[in-house]
Amino acid sequence: MAYQRIARLIPSHIADEVRRNLRYVGINIDADKFLGFLLAYGLALSFGVAINLYLFFQLSFPVVFVVSFLMFFGGAYLWLSLRAEGKGRFVEGVLPDALQLIASNIKSGMTTERALFVSARPEFGPLETELKNASKEILAGQTLERALENMGANIRSTVFQRTMWLIARGIQSGGQIADLLIQLGDDIREQKAVQDESRAETSMYIVLIFISAALGAPILFGISSFIVQILANQLASLTGGGIGDLASGSSASGNLQIIVKMVSGERKGLSPEFVVNFSIVALFVTSIFAALTLGAINTGKEKNGIKFIPFILIVGLVLFFVIRLVLQGIFGDLLKT
Repeated sequence: MAYQRIARLIPSHIADEVRRNLRYVGINIDADKFLGFLLAYGLALSFGVAINLYLFFQLSFPVVFVVSFLMFFGGAYLWLSLRAEGKGRFVEGVLPDALQLIASNIKSGMTTERALFVSARPEFGPLETELKNASKEILAGQTLERALENMGANIRSTVFQRTMWLIARGIQSGGQIADLLIQLGDDIREQKAVQDESRAETSMYIVLIFISAALGAPILFGISSFIVQILANQLASLTGGGIGDLASGSSASGNLQIIVKMVSGERKGLSPEFVVNFSIVALFVTSIFAALTLGAINTGKEKNGIKFIPFILIVGLVLFFVIRLVLQGIFGDLLKT
């Protein structure tokens, strides 16, 4: 009861989406209890993380608390959503073969519920369970149309739901079920072939985006941050008079005067450490948007690219620091004052 009361604090549209995802994934648990536990545990965990980071690293407690909670709750929500969509994509892949098998069984003289049960093969994965459940519902007195609609409600796939709806409407209109199943299977195969062809045409864009985010950006940031470090080190090694002449010299460019004044202490803000930190933040942001773009191009949904964020980010950061180490090994003498 406590978890169910806590779940009422969650906005209704988020709670409804989580309930649907739990049904799609096949997790048989009370949705309100799950939401209440998720909220309570997320708040407790976020409080613990925030208080520890505040005590040991003096990080802002409210900021860390909010970020930790959003990451925990958002991560759980995304996990459910991605699992549901992955299950739907798998069902879409095996659906034409399943329809062909059901049609063959019906043509061989089996009843519809028997054909559904016999066609439930282990290689069909989640569809095997749905076919068995549908045949059981029909044997228990449920209409075939209603059983098919229930199948569509348990799989997060527009193609699967529309297929079940078309089959139900075809049965109501008195059509031949076997012929309808065969035609639907052929149409789904053609649609999948078109999607695969379109995905192949956009594969070059995916490669270019990945190379730019995981390779190009880290190399450029690594080189530029090292150049700033060398320039700041060389300017800092100048004597007071020499650096003053550079700062006031009429021949010096405006950008050079700004850098010299920052190094000499007349202006604050830019430093090699700042450039390195800025590069790391920029790589993090670049990895996020690159991954979302890959998801949008590959599957049509940005959130499907979230799984690429850790890989792109790790590759980018490793390459960034490797470039800096290589440059320090080659041009290390320039850093000596």
